[in-house]
Amino acid sequence: MKTYITLFFLSICSLLFSQEIYIVTKNSSTLTWGGKAAVGGYAPEGTLQIQKATITCENNTITTLEIIVDMTSLYQENKQLSGHLRDKDFFHVKKYKTAKFTLSEPAAISSGTCILNGYMTIKDTKNKEQVKATVTMQEGMISIAFNHTMDRTTYGVNYNSPSIFKSLKENVIADDFTLKGSLTFIKK
Repeated sequence: MKTYITLFFLSICSLLFSQEIYIVTKNSSTLTWGGKAAVGGYAPEGTLQIQKATITCENNTITTLEIIVDMTSLYQENKQLSGHLRDKDFFHVKKYKTAKFTLSEPAAISSGTCILNGYMTIKDTKNKEQVKATVTMQEGMISIAFNHTMDRTTYGVNYNSPSIFKSLKENVIADDFTLKGSLTFIKK
C-alpha cells in the first residue's frame, strides 16, 4: 500500500512540475478594439489594458489560459466617444470593471496556430467564444496574437444595434466588434 501511495504522489508531482506557468508582461502586450457604423465608413478603434493573464503549457498544448481585462482602461482618442463607451449604454465600466476570457479545453498548437475554445465574460454575461490564435514559443516566453470578431449584443451591449432596434435609420452601430491582441507571457 505504501508503494502505491508513493507512486501516486510521484506521478502527481511529475504532472504538476511538467507544466510550465507563464504570466503576461504588460509592457509588451497590447489589446485593441474596433467598432464600426452599420452604414458608412466610420470605424473607431481604441485600446484596453490587461489587468492580469496567465497561461500554462505542456507538450505544445495550452492547458490553461485566463486573461482579465481592465475595462476601466477603455480608451478612444475622442473623449466624448470614450466616455459614452464607458457609460451604461455600452460597457458600464463603473459597475463591470473587468472582462475575462477563460480557456475551457486544452488547445493543441500545430504549425504555430491553435484554436482557443473558452468563455468570454463581459458585463457578467458569459458566452462561448472560439478564437484562432498564432502562438510563438521561445525559451522562457510565449507570444499569442489574435484578431477576433464578437457580437456585442450577446453580452447585453445593445445600444443602436440594427438587430435589436429594427426600425432605427440613423446612427446604427454594427453588432460585431473586433478584439485584437498581441500578448507576451514570460515563465514564472
